[in-house]
Amino acid sequence: MENDIDLLYEYLRILEIGLNGKRILKLCNGRQILPKQGVYFFFEPGEIRYNKNDLRIVRVGTHGVSIGSKSTLWGRLRAHKGTSKGFGNHRSSVFRLHIGAALMNKYPELFIETWGKGQNANQEIRSKESELEQKVSEYIGSMSFLYLSIIDEATSSSDRAYIERNTIGLLSCLNGNKDMPSTGWLGLYSKNIKIRESGLWNLDYVKYQYDPDFLDVFKEYVSITLGKTSNPDKPLAPPNWKFKINNK
Repeated sequence: MENDIDLLYEYLRILEIGLNGKRILKLCNGRQILPKQGVYFFFEPGEIRYNKNDLRIVRVGTHGVSIGSKSTLWGRLRAHKGTSKGFGNHRSSVFRLHIGAALMNKYPELFIETWGKGQNANQEIRSKESELEQKVSEYIGSMSFLYLSIIDEATSSSDRAYIERNTIGLLSCLNGNKDMPSTGWLGLYSKNIKIRESGLWNLDYVKYQYDPDFLDVFKEYVSITLGKTSNPDKPLAPPNWKFKINNK
């Protein structure tokens, strides 16, 4: 497993060099060149890999893998980032929801009873939540990210879903990854045990037993993202990979 994790980070180093560095989320505004579809990898200041100097990944995600979805990579990142004035909506970003909940647990004075309740909120509720939303925007905005360009159909068995699920499974501390979070990591204040024990701001797939062969597909998409290879005409993931017996 350690060799596979090192290999994944080696591919990410190649990707980072080819993209001229990681993007800082708070500095992104949609005018940067981003692929329409893809998988993103967030890195958090101060979160370092075990016995390495590299930042460790703290969240992996994609967007719109339900059939017919029209969502885009930037649309998903923008929902996480919030607005240019620092506001945001945790009801449209589970990432924001998790971070806000952890901030409330660490700093009780930020507690808002309505946080995470309901799919919609009126202006009065949103106003009361605004301070915490701004804190969340500050926290997420400081993070950097890399991305893979994966242009494919929006289905739950897409290459994007394949890369997301296997990367989370590989990086989860619940599956033996030694890249543990720092003692000051905000995620340790999460009430969700999956976040605390996986070391990731993810819930799904943190117990997923990854397929080592996914790294070959990952490597190919690094090449595609950097323009060295053209986008495939058909999925690169193994047929029926989604239906293997595994843990979510």
